[in-house]
Amino acid sequence: MRMTSLNKVQPGMILGKSILNAEGTVLLAAGVKLTPRYINRLRNFGISSVYIWDEHTADLDFRGPLRDETRLRAASTVRQVMAEIEAGLDRTMVLADKLPRLSDIVDDILNELLNSNKLIFDFFEIKAVDDYTFFHSVNVCVLALILGMRLGLTKEKLKELGIGSLLHDIGKICIPTEIIAKPGPLTAAEWETMQQHTSLGFDILRRSNEVSLPAAHISYQHHERYNGTGYPRQLRGEEIHPYARITAVCDVFDALTSDRSYRCRFLPHEALEYILGGSNTHFDFKVVQVFTRCVAMYPLGTRVRLNDGTEGIVIRVPPQAPQRPVLRIIKDRTGRTLKHPYDLPLLDYPRLIITAVLDQ
Repeated sequence: MRMTSLNKVQPGMILGKSILNAEGTVLLAAGVKLTPRYINRLRNFGISSVYIWDEHTADLDFRGPLRDETRLRAASTVRQVMAEIEAGLDRTMVLADKLPRLSDIVDDILNELLNSNKLIFDFFEIKAVDDYTFFHSVNVCVLALILGMRLGLTKEKLKELGIGSLLHDIGKICIPTEIIAKPGPLTAAEWETMQQHTSLGFDILRRSNEVSLPAAHISYQHHERYNGTGYPRQLRGEEIHPYARITAVCDVFDALTSDRSYRCRFLPHEALEYILGGSNTHFDFKVVQVFTRCVAMYPLGTRVRLNDGTEGIVIRVPPQAPQRPVLRIIKDRTGRTLKHPYDLPLLDYPRLIITAVLDQ
């Protein structure tokens, strides 16, 4: 498979990975030959990039750090919790009822990661705009746990971090939909309302006996900034809970690399550059330094060009150096498609660097 911008998808191409919503319903199945109607349907879902079947990488298994079943179950449960609270049901009762399932999901995510031989987020998650909040919650949880493991947190603290990061945006259910889904810039009054989701989320979680206070503080503080310019309390540095400092980085990364109603996604290396630029101002420098080893600058299936003119597709991301992936070279420096592609580990060729991401 290779990642391709929907604008560059041609009729007749084969979809390489199924696209599902937060309920697990298949919006479009892998193996479907794309037609103008299907391409337009994907565009209406707010999807800007898809995985396309590619003969050069047909032998590879492009799975993310989490099983699809676990990811979908987590997104569906988060959706149910938010829907029931939004419907006016007692928030404490809803959390008391659903938290055991959420806790089990976090256990499953954590166990999958602990048993994995790669602690790296190296797969681009495709999600429809309408399902952004639910899949975003799951992705932030996965990223936060990978980061927490790299930072050496105990399993007990990882569990707290997992619950809190999974529910970090729960306060958004109290914000009017027309503000959440607005396709353009928010007015000053709308932005003030939007900022309330941190305090509202904290209020929901702290009233639950099932959510620890440190976990609840993730909702409260994940928009605080290291230099004191964040909200709601303009905390700075060590005043911000470590869980919130971890989640803040993961939240911004997944938000930037997701399609939104008002913009298309950033590429992962662009999002990482943004986060690196915010070290010690928006984000904890130490957390950012570890985070850069947790995510792939060029996820699996990304087609790239090297400084010698050759082109290849990312087929593997070394955990020890995610910025130096293994490529399957498919074109030589003259642009000629190779009859016999070959694999090239960039770690072994320090003079070769990626100069462009193609098909995006």
